[in-house]
Amino acid sequence: MLPSERHAIILSEVAHQPAVSIRYLTERLGVSRETVRKDIELLAQAGELNQVRGGATSIRKQEPPMADRSQSNPSGKEQIGLRVVQMIPDGSSIIIDNGSTARAAARELARVRRDLVIYTNDLSIAAVMAPCAEVTLLGGRFDSSENATMGLDTLDHLSRFHVEFALIGTGGISARTMFTDFSLEAANLRHLMMQRAQRPFILADHSKFGVVGQVAMKPLPSSAALVVDQLPKAELADALAHQEIEVVLA
Repeated sequence: MLPSERHAIILSEVAHQPAVSIRYLTERLGVSRETVRKDIELLAQAGELNQVRGGATSIRKQEPPMADRSQSNPSGKEQIGLRVVQMIPDGSSIIIDNGSTARAAARELARVRRDLVIYTNDLSIAAVMAPCAEVTLLGGRFDSSENATMGLDTLDHLSRFHVEFALIGTGGISARTMFTDFSLEAANLRHLMMQRAQRPFILADHSKFGVVGQVAMKPLPSSAALVVDQLPKAELADALAHQEIEVVLA
């Protein structure tokens, strides 16, 4: 079998399941583990897939719809929200990103904290926080799929503020690519949100582990921490430690 034929089969397998193992591919292709490993490495270098320990995963072109994300792992996101509340006192100023995990954190903050000052681009979060906080909704182009504002006007509005905390989402986290997103627009907004906060928290439940979006996020500020519902496995944990990124377990 020609290398191009093997590569086509590997990409087809990765496209139809969340992850494929080297063991499965050796049986599927009838070649050695070393051959499969080299094929995966070449495809990863070409940006066709994500190489992980023992196999490969796909590079996602877009994030699942918000309705689907809201139904995914609600208990884990709630745990992250509860942990966030422990780290943010009454009277704090906070930037809150759009996203299902950020919404879970906002619900917990609204339930427990008072006298907050909130800046958000998410209309749902603005409505949740309004009864207990002073809320500024960031202007910009409305994205109906996210129920949030986006674009250059949102960046311009955000650039006028400085806060104590930021609650930020991410498209995915992997040992090879670290933090990624699904659009340059979202990645740039999240980076500015972190820059405008003294203490940014990246909120990510374990479903984001091993996921690779098509846009690399800029390096995190040294003050940033990652809040998770489960500790990542060894490969990702080692990569985060190498980057000196604090991991907070909910």
